[in-house]
Amino acid sequence: MGAILDEFQEQLDALRERRRGRPWRELEDLLLIALEREQLVSVAYRHDLMWRRLAELGLDPTVRGIAGQALAWAWKDEQMHAIYTRGVLLSFGGFAVRSRARFQQLGGAIAGWASSVRQHLGWRQAPVSSGIAAIVTHLGKLIGKVPRALRRELELLSFARFCELQVDAERTASACWERVAELGAAVDRLEPEAQAEFRRMWDDEQRHGEVFAILARSLAIDQPSPDAEVLSDQIRAVGEFFVPREFRTGALGDNPLGSGGRVWSVEGRPRDDKRGLFHDLLERSGLAALVRDRATACGRPVSSLRVVIKPTFMFGYDRRDPSVFTDPELIDELAGYLRELGCSDVVVAEGSMIYSRFFRNRSVREVAEYLGIASPHFRLVDMDEDQVDHQYARGMAQYRLSRTWRDADLRISFGKMRSHPVDLTHLSIPGLQGIAAGFENSLFPERQAHRDTALLAPLSEFPPHYALIDGYDAAADGLIGILACPRHPRPRRLYAGADALAVDMVATRHLGVRDPRRSMILDSACHWFGDPTRQTEVIGIDVPVPGWRSPVGNGYTALLSSLAWPMWQWGSRRGALFVPWMDPVAFPPFRAENWGLRFRRAVIRRLVGMDGPR
Repeated sequence: MGAILDEFQEQLDALRERRRGRPWRELEDLLLIALEREQLVSVAYRHDLMWRRLAELGLDPTVRGIAGQALAWAWKDEQMHAIYTRGVLLSFGGFAVRSRARFQQLGGAIAGWASSVRQHLGWRQAPVSSGIAAIVTHLGKLIGKVPRALRRELELLSFARFCELQVDAERTASACWERVAELGAAVDRLEPEAQAEFRRMWDDEQRHGEVFAILARSLAIDQPSPDAEVLSDQIRAVGEFFVPREFRTGALGDNPLGSGGRVWSVEGRPRDDKRGLFHDLLERSGLAALVRDRATACGRPVSSLRVVIKPTFMFGYDRRDPSVFTDPELIDELAGYLRELGCSDVVVAEGSMIYSRFFRNRSVREVAEYLGIASPHFRLVDMDEDQVDHQYARGMAQYRLSRTWRDADLRISFGKMRSHPVDLTHLSIPGLQGIAAGFENSLFPERQAHRDTALLAPLSEFPPHYALIDGYDAAADGLIGILACPRHPRPRRLYAGADALAVDMVATRHLGVRDPRRSMILDSACHWFGDPTRQTEVIGIDVPVPGWRSPVGNGYTALLSSLAWPMWQWGSRRGALFVPWMDPVAFPPFRAENWGLRFRRAVIRRLVGMDGPR
């Protein structure tokens, strides 16, 4: 088993000798090697494949869930490592290094797919894939990309044997990051945070090796099925995130996200009083009891509680399209209700979005004033002006957090009912982007954190205690409802609950997504916090929203939806091309649009259905 590590150590020694006296060049070479490897395993460890192999073992469902969570989190870690490593190379490397980085990542993805097919699928199960994978691995051997010690292992393996191989593979990764961390401290071209991230990845790889060692021992063919409690204790000792929610302790186990419980759903009629219906929802969903519970937990009277409401309104671009921002009347009603309960310090907080790069008057206060978000019941906080340093326990490339959100005793997410071309819906959890600075930096190729990590890392430590979704007077459906929906529906739906993830999953199901985990962001949240579906009870309306237009509702929009993420990353000019018709008086552009930009924006608006209001 040490042959893989020995061979890699020879490679490290040869590289060190070749780059002697040039630590930056050695660091670039190591990061390129690491990128290929991280991308390879992020494909090879993918959750659907690992879950299929576990299902074939005939394990007790609880044991299968424990092993599945451990493998899923190793997979998520490797994804984070690959994104961070690519981001460093694209940010600090020259043209040649940036080109090599893209090539290495592509090569790693192909190698990861080929090795996973060879090791997990037999010829009878997938003859075409197996044939292609055999050709790829043979080519890899010819050009020296397959370690000598692994060449005999590229065949269908028992799951325990696969885990044994990964123990050594993770040790090679650990050795690589150990040397990267050493070099990172010796060069001055990197940001100080990079050194900490290199050490974090070094530590992650060591923990992955421990997890695979536990699974190799526990799932060996000649061993009896492991005891769930024993297995969970062994894996939890490596890290709390590696076990399912029900086996976690402390803050992770108590996180409201993923806990399930009751989700209230109401639907009004044309003649109903909107404020009255919303007030009744707040009463019935137990917000008053939650306020009292938070006061007891904090050891202070209700009057001294610090309450923050996080609506979503920074995508507002024109008053004539209220579908993309939380209803100002309902924000006022919520704040007034909290004041009636005795809360004297109620804050409405938001953070700027990408539009502030292209248009004037896009600060939180200016947009709130334009949309009429003001009330004596709350004070407004701009989260961009409220950021403080914070060291996160999990995630990568996240270093800031809103002080108001962090210090609040009661945190409320007030999302808007919107569609999304990638996530299918964009509700209360995605509506929390902005609580940590620079979320838009997680959207483009040189990013060092994926958007899911950038959003969920803060919520793992500072989750909302209560969530609401506004889909009453206006909602945004269609392909790109997150940005605009000039001809918006009026579902007259409102949702509430203590678990924002459960609230979002219920609402997503009502918006035509039979399996809410088809949403990328909700699936990631379930990996982080646990899937609340079985523990969720819907109180009230539990039927689909009539007439809702899904982003994948027909062949045309489904095709555009499949292209949305790569187009946004690589072809949007960092978001400049995907903007709706902004109110020209309230939000004039920083610089006049030339004819080329104006034409491209107009074409895209027409193509995706946001060509108004004008």
